[in-house]
Amino acid sequence: MGRSIDRRDFIQGVAAATAGSAIAMAAPSAFAKAGMGPKGAALSGVNVDGAVTAANYPPFRTGMRGHHPGAYEAAHEMRDGKVFPAGDPTGEMYDLVVVGGGISGLAAAWYFRERFGNDAKILIIDNMDDFGGHAKRNEFQASGKQLIANGGSSYIVGPSFWTKDSIALVNHLGIGPGNPTDRSDGNLYKSLGLESGTFFRKEVYGRDQMVKGGSTLRFDRAWLDQTPFPPAVKESLDRFVNGKTDYLDGMSAAQKVETLRSMSYRDYMLNVAKVHPDVVPLMQGIWCLGSDMGSAWFAFFRHRPGFEGLGLERPANSPEGETIHHDDYHLPAGNSDIARLIVRDLIPDALPPGNFAEVETKRVDYSTLDRPGQKVRIRLKSIVTGVKHEGPDGRLFDPDTSECTVNYINDGKMMAVRGKNVVMACMNNVVPYLIPELPEEQKGAMHQAVRAVNQVTNVLFRNWQPFVESKVGRVSFPNTFYGSMGLAAQRYLGEMTPPTSPDQPMVVGFGTGSNSGVCSNTTMLSELCGGAAPEPGTYADDQFRMARAGLLATPFEYFEKAVRSQAAAVFAGTSFDPARDILAITVNRWGHGFATGRNTLFEADREAKVSPTALAKQPFGRITIANSDAGGVSTAGTAMDEAFRAVRELEQRQFGFYELI
Repeated sequence: MGRSIDRRDFIQGVAAATAGSAIAMAAPSAFAKAGMGPKGAALSGVNVDGAVTAANYPPFRTGMRGHHPGAYEAAHEMRDGKVFPAGDPTGEMYDLVVVGGGISGLAAAWYFRERFGNDAKILIIDNMDDFGGHAKRNEFQASGKQLIANGGSSYIVGPSFWTKDSIALVNHLGIGPGNPTDRSDGNLYKSLGLESGTFFRKEVYGRDQMVKGGSTLRFDRAWLDQTPFPPAVKESLDRFVNGKTDYLDGMSAAQKVETLRSMSYRDYMLNVAKVHPDVVPLMQGIWCLGSDMGSAWFAFFRHRPGFEGLGLERPANSPEGETIHHDDYHLPAGNSDIARLIVRDLIPDALPPGNFAEVETKRVDYSTLDRPGQKVRIRLKSIVTGVKHEGPDGRLFDPDTSECTVNYINDGKMMAVRGKNVVMACMNNVVPYLIPELPEEQKGAMHQAVRAVNQVTNVLFRNWQPFVESKVGRVSFPNTFYGSMGLAAQRYLGEMTPPTSPDQPMVVGFGTGSNSGVCSNTTMLSELCGGAAPEPGTYADDQFRMARAGLLATPFEYFEKAVRSQAAAVFAGTSFDPARDILAITVNRWGHGFATGRNTLFEADREAKVSPTALAKQPFGRITIANSDAGGVSTAGTAMDEAFRAVRELEQRQFGFYELI
């Protein structure tokens, strides 16, 4: 940790070249594919001098990303009671102001323009230094190689089940399988002899040990016999994972389903299957939930072990069924690739022309986003502090007849713009602080949208030779801070090519395990909470709050140390030197990550109550609500659907905004 590497600060290129690392600023010719014309003439996608750095290109920024410093502090001050003054008017007036530049906010702007024409004046305001919200692109440049990674929202879930509006937008953007350049090479790693492995840390198991060919979720007896687990744990683990015991013998299928719905996966393991207590953390959590936060029924749908003998079938068309997931589609940078294409549709010269595959390696020109005079503008690093219906003279008007003032902080200054209509596409739980005039019942419903906590850590290795030397491509770490480490997939798309030679730089993903939720990894959750993890069975929202506080309070260096120490342990005896070979670390922390909707474990009477999502998304005068919270489902399709609904609600009120500015 005492040896410096250029991964904390900001500029890939300038700072790294000064330090003499393998990250070097590309020569102008290297940006030919990013949009540079002959003699350095700027086409689009880069600055006129061709120098794309983290100073002008946010995806290059490393260190603590996601909910990065500067993106949320003012919102927390509002939560704690601070009232911000009105901003100085900029003199701008828009047909629509969108608060939040994630997938839902971008889709709302796109749909509004579709409904009211290209002359509609639209402003999108976002608190972060990049658009896309949870859909985040991480990018690295090393040794002449461009490497792209997903830093948040991962993939398009079941598009054949999307609404016509949402799928129309995706089709309009041209995204989908079938591009002739789109392929993955699943044979390269196999040809090099790489396999999966499980690494047992000496801090937990007494000595460092790699056992290849399995994981705690899927293994054969030969793998299990090599592990350092005590005999009682081995037998219990084998019975639970590989056995076919009907733990609910004597019940009908309907009774079994009801029983699984009524208990947590943790309780099912301990009280029904009666596993050894040490087996529970080895099963990890379920999606973004700890095993005590999700029902056994949900675990069954998520193909967690322990249900093979029950004789139950998973309904194919359920939200977690196989049919819905048959056409899931992954993009190299996750759903941030959708966000980029929506931005290009709104601001055409923000990204060079070409289909979705052809522009995968192209870079957004961020200088185009907020230019005076253009119809659609995106204003980043601006935290909204208040939205209200207000007449030109400052008096509060009836919501049905007045316009809206949107106050925000930008570069430490209080500013204000006006809009004929506003779509709130930020998180539900911040809206009551921004619009205190909302009905109390609606504000209460909004506060129930407590999101799950997740993180995605992408690490740039100087090369991936240590993986070849160790003959592993992916490693699991039981009862360890990072639950997994693995090489990026060999994905081709457009001009994007993966690192096919072990001497090339590579992005290595460090995750919580088989999930991305912090609460699904009990060790990470405990360490982020200072060793005082929530008691099992603690209300899920409270666990999310504790995890969030711990995540935001944990410095980047803690994650860096975990990356270095876990990689060093795995590659001991190889050519790997963590201080030399780890070139950059990007920790995408999402304190407010996945929208989770309602949880049957903690709401036994949920069927008798009106869903809080229905109450929370009611329109308020010229203000409507669009986000994944409004649908209670954390998918891009839901975010888009709620955006379209919000715009339709504005249209239905017929405020007179057919006469555009």
